[in-house]
Amino acid sequence: MVKKTNVVLCAVLILAMFLCGCAAGKASMGGMVNTEATKTREDETHKVLIEGDGYPYTVTDYLNNEFVIEKMPEKWAVTSGTYINLWYKLGGKSACITDLGSAYIDESYQDEILALPSIGAVYNPSTEKIMEINPDMTIAQVGIQTSMANAMNEMGKPAMLLHMRSYDDVIDHIRVFGKLLENETEAEAIIEDMESGKLEIVDQLPKQPKSVVIMYVTSSSLAVKLDNSIAGDVANILGIKNIASGLAPDTLGSETTPLDIEYIAEKNPDVVLVTSMIASNEDAKRVMQEEFDTNPVWQTVQAVKDGHVVYLPQEYFLYNPGHEYVTGIEYMAKSVYPEIYGVLNE
Repeated sequence: MVKKTNVVLCAVLILAMFLCGCAAGKASMGGMVNTEATKTREDETHKVLIEGDGYPYTVTDYLNNEFVIEKMPEKWAVTSGTYINLWYKLGGKSACITDLGSAYIDESYQDEILALPSIGAVYNPSTEKIMEINPDMTIAQVGIQTSMANAMNEMGKPAMLLHMRSYDDVIDHIRVFGKLLENETEAEAIIEDMESGKLEIVDQLPKQPKSVVIMYVTSSSLAVKLDNSIAGDVANILGIKNIASGLAPDTLGSETTPLDIEYIAEKNPDVVLVTSMIASNEDAKRVMQEEFDTNPVWQTVQAVKDGHVVYLPQEYFLYNPGHEYVTGIEYMAKSVYPEIYGVLNE
C-alpha cells in the first residue's frame, strides 16, 4: 500500500513537471533519474526502441525515458486498450486494466480481460489504485496516461509510455512485445502474416488512384482527418489521395484539421469516409445526414450526391487494431475500390 506522504509528494512532482516541462531520463527497475528535456520519438524510425539479445533489455519509450530491465517482470500492467489485444495475442497478461467496453476486445480473451481490476477511465487512471496493485512494469499510453506514468516512475515503479498509431508502429511494437514476452517466434509469424496480407491488397491497386475526404465526427464537432491518423495512414498505404494531406492541423500534433466544406467541394473527392468518436456509427450517420441536409454546399460534392459515403468501424479506425491492422486496410480498400476488392458486408 502506498503511504499518503508518497501520494502528496507525487502530486507535487507532477505539478512541477507540468510547470517546468517534463523530463526524460534513465531508469532501472528501481526508479527514474531525470537527465534531459523531454523530446518524443515521433520523427524516429522506431517509436519505441529495445536493445539486447534477451534479458537484460534496455527499452527507450516514446518520451525517451530509458529502462534497463534485468529480467522478465512477473507482474505487468497494460493500462491502455490500444495495446491490450496485441499483448494478449503474444501470450502476455495484465494485472489490471482501465475501463473498456467489450466491443474492441478479442473474443479469445475478452472474459479474462474484462474481469481484471480497473484503475479507472483510460483518460484518467488512478495512480493510487495502480500502486496498490503494485506491478513490476507498466505499459501506458502517452498523452492521456503520461501523468500517471510520470508519477509511478518518480515513486520507483517503472512505467513506459508508448505511442502506436500507424502500421509501421504496430510492426515495431509487435517486435518489442515479442522480445519482452520472450515470444519472438510468434511475433515474427504475426508480422509475416500481416506483411503478406498487406502486399496482396496493395498489389491489386489501380494505376489511377481515387481521392477521399476523411470526416471525423464527435459528439460536439466535425473535423477532417490528416495523414497522421489511422485512417490517413491506411489511405497512404493504399495510395489513395487524402484531399486534406498537407493542411495545417487544428493544434500542434493533432490528427485533424478544421472542417472547410468549400474546400471539400472544390476538391470534389470520389468518396467520403467517416470516422467517429461517438456512441455508434448509427449516431455518426445521423450527425452526418443532418450536416448533408442543412448545408447545401454538400450537395455540390458528387460523392454525397451519389451516396458514396462510407462509415469506417471504430474498432479499426478509432482504436488502433494492432495485429488486425490489415483488416482495416482491406475495409478501406473495399470502401473505395469495391469493383476490385468486392462490396462491403455491413
